[in-house]
Amino acid sequence: MKKVELILHPVRFRIMQTIDGNILTTQEIADQMSDIPKSSIYRQLKILLDGGMISVAETRLVNGIQEKTYQMAQKPYLNAGDVANLSAEEHIHYFTIYVMNVLREFADYMQRSETETGSIDMLADRVGYTEVAVYATRAELDVVQAELNAAIMKLVRNEPGNGRSRHKFAIITHPVKDTSEEQS
Repeated sequence: MKKVELILHPVRFRIMQTIDGNILTTQEIADQMSDIPKSSIYRQLKILLDGGMISVAETRLVNGIQEKTYQMAQKPYLNAGDVANLSAEEHIHYFTIYVMNVLREFADYMQRSETETGSIDMLADRVGYTEVAVYATRAELDVVQAELNAAIMKLVRNEPGNGRSRHKFAIITHPVKDTSEEQS
């Protein structure tokens, strides 16, 4: 199975997000993903294990049954080589899965925030979504991307605690049709 197929599957993607930074049993994963049947979680864990995305951290005997704990074996990132030979249709398919995961997580945040506090305070939670179109050369985009990556990597290295809560940056960039030239 291709790495892109391992990562960009809705259930496997969520399993990896759940395990990331943790060492968890199947039951602990299932508890955090209660909307997914446990049989599906077992099946997708095996695929991730066979694909080298996760590994068994420890096996221990619990009530006569071997209980495994899982950890990430590698970060669920795709590099240029992982997607180099995909067709436009395949890119759109995988991008759709990715966007649906982002949408599900955002909806979960909204529902959880409203349920727990009775209101949604995006400013206090440092939540937002926006887009902006810019004119830039490839070199200028490379500089911005490097600076953004450096800033985000500082946060990625942070450990939990000290008032920190988990946040997600979902960054999507792509060229857009330049309508200013058509109007001239």
